[in-house]
Amino acid sequence: MYSSRNSEEPELVSSDAGRDGDGTTRERVLQLVVEEGPISAAALGRRLDLTAAAVRRHLDAMAEQGIVEIKNVTSRRKGAGRPSRRYVISQRGQEALGDDYLSLTRRALEVLGDSVGEEAPRALAAAYFADHEERYREQLAGVEDLDERTEKLAELFNADGFAGFTRKVGRDNPLMAMQSTQLCQGHCPVREIAEAHPVFCEEETEMISRLLEVDVRRLSTQASGAHVCTTHVPVGRERLAAEQRARRVASEDPQDPTSRPASAGPRLSGGGRKRIVISPRQQERLS
Repeated sequence: MYSSRNSEEPELVSSDAGRDGDGTTRERVLQLVVEEGPISAAALGRRLDLTAAAVRRHLDAMAEQGIVEIKNVTSRRKGAGRPSRRYVISQRGQEALGDDYLSLTRRALEVLGDSVGEEAPRALAAAYFADHEERYREQLAGVEDLDERTEKLAELFNADGFAGFTRKVGRDNPLMAMQSTQLCQGHCPVREIAEAHPVFCEEETEMISRLLEVDVRRLSTQASGAHVCTTHVPVGRERLAAEQRARRVASEDPQDPTSRPASAGPRLSGGGRKRIVISPRQQERLS
């Protein structure tokens, strides 16, 4: 699944993989734990069309290797029974997925030779992500739709060992502005360095914003203790703004017989009803 792995780390697929047919079941289980943890064995079974017992066999094996760990989650319902077991990837599992220290150290030697003081970590982070940004920008060229662009960026992150994937949010919400995409990374190759220098997360967030050509907001990072790095992409808000710009341009076109005079004043949508403006803080609570 991930090729960058220290030879001394535990194998992600054990010797009994042959009993799984194509030998990839354990990797599929681990991939879902990375993407959706904390997640239960029952939920994993439903996603993979396997029994909970079959999934637990793989989870138990990976737990013994230290690749995943168990979180006990208590239900909020009154009278709930004992806490349920949820699985997340462990720190050792993150290390087994690979850490991109070789190229990072190489870049550090190049940058720190010219940079000193407090700006050195930022200069190093900027140089590290500049390599990614240059490659990603070439791959994203010509992808105009923000949803498609975000999906493509997730694929590029995944190919580079970040375990990239997306989650759609608010797609059944009648308010278009509430629709968003969460760009997620289940693995961070530079997590330990980012824990000491959060500027790495800041530089990566700025890179994502530039690549998607939209303001984004970081919801969580592995460096701060989360299991997944999550970036909020305001897809609906951008589409709504684009539609409003298009209507405004059309209304100002002198060749358009339906365009209104400039002196007519702003036109209210919905037959004269006042348009409701939702603040970013309200959007964050709703999303």
